[in-house]
Amino acid sequence: MSSKVPRPRGYFTLHYRLLRYLGLGWWHDPGEGDTRNFFGWYLYYAIVTQLVWVVGFVALETIDPFIGEKDLDRFMFSLSFVITHDLTFIKLCIFYFRNEEIQDIVHTLEIVLYNFYQNNKKNHATLKISKIFTGSFVFFGWITIGNTNVYGTIQDIRWKAQTAKLNDTALIPPRTLPQPIYIPWNYQADASYISTFILETVGLLWTGHIVMTVDTFIGSVILHMSTQFAILQEALITAYDRTIYKLHASIRNNNDEMNDTTEDGEQFIDMDDIENTVKAQCSQIQIDSAIEDTLKNCFRQHQVLISCVEKFATTYSYGFMTQLLSSMAAICVIMVQVSQDASSFKSIRLVTSLAFFIAMIIQLALQCFTANELTLQASRVADAVMHSKWERMSPSHRRLLMMTMMRAQRPLRLSAAGFANMNNDCFLAIMKAAYSYYAVLSQKQTM
Repeated sequence: MSSKVPRPRGYFTLHYRLLRYLGLGWWHDPGEGDTRNFFGWYLYYAIVTQLVWVVGFVALETIDPFIGEKDLDRFMFSLSFVITHDLTFIKLCIFYFRNEEIQDIVHTLEIVLYNFYQNNKKNHATLKISKIFTGSFVFFGWITIGNTNVYGTIQDIRWKAQTAKLNDTALIPPRTLPQPIYIPWNYQADASYISTFILETVGLLWTGHIVMTVDTFIGSVILHMSTQFAILQEALITAYDRTIYKLHASIRNNNDEMNDTTEDGEQFIDMDDIENTVKAQCSQIQIDSAIEDTLKNCFRQHQVLISCVEKFATTYSYGFMTQLLSSMAAICVIMVQVSQDASSFKSIRLVTSLAFFIAMIIQLALQCFTANELTLQASRVADAVMHSKWERMSPSHRRLLMMTMMRAQRPLRLSAAGFANMNNDCFLAIMKAAYSYYAVLSQKQTM
């Protein structure tokens, strides 16, 4: 284990705080050892926030496209939000009712696996990548919501300028909100309009952050699982050398000055000399026993990882299905909106549509690309066995390595409730399907 690089803490602290604040369960850092959910006053807080900002706001948002006559711009822009938010309900149910299972998975990644071989440098790099794609998704999400409000404010200023020129008998055009949403009360007066504007803004921020937090959290979990498989590969490749090095250290009674691996997990210097010294000082039985202990540690690490991935795949399979359905529909709809805004030169609306389009692609890519990396890294464990200096080990050790290789050759995949595997091919298929539907819709509009 690397002693020069400090152990990272709080893999998902930011996500946990946001999930707790958004009313999605009482989430705890793994080190706290507390996996309780919805206790005491927090239960009432969760019920109120979800009824007001999720059920209430999304219900009004869902009704809007189908009430009265709507122009195509308003309908398509509203529909893209409706699709994303409505299908998120399935994800929310998973986070509500499978809270303990998800927290147990995170506990395994952040606590349990540190009982085995770890590379803190790789864990820090994974945390950095997680922060980058989380920040990217949040950035484009904020641009979408912020530009929506800017566009709505400009439209309201134009509405005031237009109505100021009208006489008392003229028909006053209706005052519109930034985001198309059905409001069951009259909000044309200034006081009610401002309060409704604030209500809508808070609702968009609340529901938007739920979507962004859930999706980036899931992407981060998958990425950390794939990193653990990469670390396991390193553990297998260096298993023989680490064992010999430990035996050599015990011979010299100098454990404090020697580490079992370098910071980057590279091969030890003068390994042949060290090995000859160990073979001269230790019996073959002692060497075989030490190698067996090291290999068993790797095998247990592999089993823990497999169990973790399988539990996660079972827990979140319907969440992946929701992601594919919402992404395909939302990307298709927003592509129509982008083409409409680009053709009519609505610069502010175009920025909003493009930001939302990029956010939807990142949302899908997060889970497809990380899931593909997980499957790839899990399969590479078999290659790591081939590079583990098995030729220097006894036949019994080779049989154990063979069993590990055979298990690693059975692919570990995350699936969308069994309908599709989450990987790069799935991402491309969704994008192609969305473009096909967009082409059909665009053709309908020109006819």
